[in-house]
Amino acid sequence: MTDQPLPRVAVVYADGSVGPGTVLADAEGLCEVIFVCDAARPGVAPLLRGLRRRSTVCDITGLSPDEAAAAVSREAPEAIVTFSEYCLGLTAELAERLGLPYHGAETTRLLTDKLAQRAALAAAGVDATGCRLADSPEQVLEAAAELGYPIVVKPRTGAGSRNTVRLDSAEQAVRELPAVMSGDIGQDRVFVVEECLVGDPSAAGEGWGDYVSVEGLVYRGEVLASCVSGKLPLAEPFRETGFFLPSTLSPALAEEVRTLAAAAVRALGIRDSVTHTEVKLTPAGPRIIEVNGRVGGHVVDLLPRASKDSLVRFALDLALGRRPADPSFDFSGVTFEWVLLPPVEARELTGLDGVDEVRALDGITAVDVLARPGQPVDWRIGNQMLGLVHGHAPDHTGMRNLVGQVARTFVATYRNAV
Repeated sequence: MTDQPLPRVAVVYADGSVGPGTVLADAEGLCEVIFVCDAARPGVAPLLRGLRRRSTVCDITGLSPDEAAAAVSREAPEAIVTFSEYCLGLTAELAERLGLPYHGAETTRLLTDKLAQRAALAAAGVDATGCRLADSPEQVLEAAAELGYPIVVKPRTGAGSRNTVRLDSAEQAVRELPAVMSGDIGQDRVFVVEECLVGDPSAAGEGWGDYVSVEGLVYRGEVLASCVSGKLPLAEPFRETGFFLPSTLSPALAEEVRTLAAAAVRALGIRDSVTHTEVKLTPAGPRIIEVNGRVGGHVVDLLPRASKDSLVRFALDLALGRRPADPSFDFSGVTFEWVLLPPVEARELTGLDGVDEVRALDGITAVDVLARPGQPVDWRIGNQMLGLVHGHAPDHTGMRNLVGQVARTFVATYRNAV
């Protein structure tokens, strides 16, 4: 008897929540991965040579939609998926042309267009957050007059909190919007203006973030399982500083959050996918920040270390039309990642100290240095990480103490804006 060949899965690759090494490792024994690459997409060109050495690559750079679909078809994939927000639309288009299951065209539109997603959630009675479209500072001011301050301004499409800002007054808007809407970072031209969801600091507990994310497994439209990931408080204006499992939410509040996230997933028509839903904890209860039809960043690394579950493997199973094995979501202690971010006023990293000292701290499992002195920095990039610290603590109090040590020890210096 000969072993059956593994099914082939096309993974449309670009910068996103999962690197190619993780995809290949988690796919072992489950499927053969074909990386579909367009060098014009973010983060692809520098990796193409290395990807070709270690895996099968279908290069669609410069091809028309028909030509790209034909090139992928020649690789005979049985499924298609992406882990990149930048590739959801391309993946949906390829899936439709190839007759492979994926998010449908309308669901993809709702997942990638923040205005459309808000409208769909409101129409379904899931969450009604005021939202307007704007392509100039003047239109933002008009929207703010309707919605009332505070407001949040962010690109209509995109990820990673790029060019996202909270505005509390017209004076602040006039002062800050030109830089946010200039197109210097990310070429964003069209923005949404949203009612600002104000958090309840007591919901997750003192010292923790006032928002969480829900990682869901959706099979044939049913949310099979989900877990709630905790967050550290945001850095100004809306930049994530840390992530951990399990969250600090009470069982009752965690269930309320999961129920809301499941309703949002159904409202957007998601059928077979891992989802990443961000939820704000407000005094009136949980509210949807946004729903993503893909694996979420950071938690994809946290979960295997915290519980041995793999969101990548779940996503590949779902892409193949398989019901994934039941996740354990069984956490021993607290597993976390802490992010070193530049302050808003910084323009260049001039020094980075304390790396060896942080690595030596009890409970720290790894330190990734992601920048060098002389590198330009800009808060508008959103998720521009200078360093990433991985660790584990016996409980949330131990994590809080360890994160405090890390923050005091891992120190960066900057040249600030004039």
